[in-house]
Amino acid sequence: MHWAGSHPLEETFAAFEQLQSQGKIMSWGVSNFDVSELEEVHGIAGEGRLICNQVLYHLKERAIEHAVLPWCERHGVAVVAYSPFGHGDFPGPDSAGGRVLQEIADAHGATPRQVALRYLLRHASVFTIPKASTAEHAAENAGAGKLHLTDAEIARIDDSFPRGPKPRGLPML
Repeated sequence: MHWAGSHPLEETFAAFEQLQSQGKIMSWGVSNFDVSELEEVHGIAGEGRLICNQVLYHLKERAIEHAVLPWCERHGVAVVAYSPFGHGDFPGPDSAGGRVLQEIADAHGATPRQVALRYLLRHASVFTIPKASTAEHAAENAGAGKLHLTDAEIARIDDSFPRGPKPRGLPML
């Protein structure tokens, strides 16, 4: 469910549960839900029913780290990071952040995009859904799973792409 609509959440979640009990879906999740909405889902569905929350998350948009990500970790809810390379705004090689990514990538025999994905995956509850238009691109994305960033490298990325203040609302595309 991408966001709450005109139908009551209780009815929507009851329908999800019915589909699950009929074997038509294995589980269900939400997208673009902030903590207040996650609390509402939790209050209606109960612990362990919500499987994931799909949210905008990339190096230049880390707002979920303030409250959404910690809430999801406490409740065993996976975070599905959409647009993990930004929306056409991946740090270029001439930018300070892009140079940091390239230096770290060079140290690992990787690409800057692999480093960015690995950085986002530093939280066990997060997985990313990067776009891949070719088999080679998919293989490059998958290569991020083989990287092991050091604490110093994570700190360099943190410094290059600061989390920023907590926003009023959850950013989304």
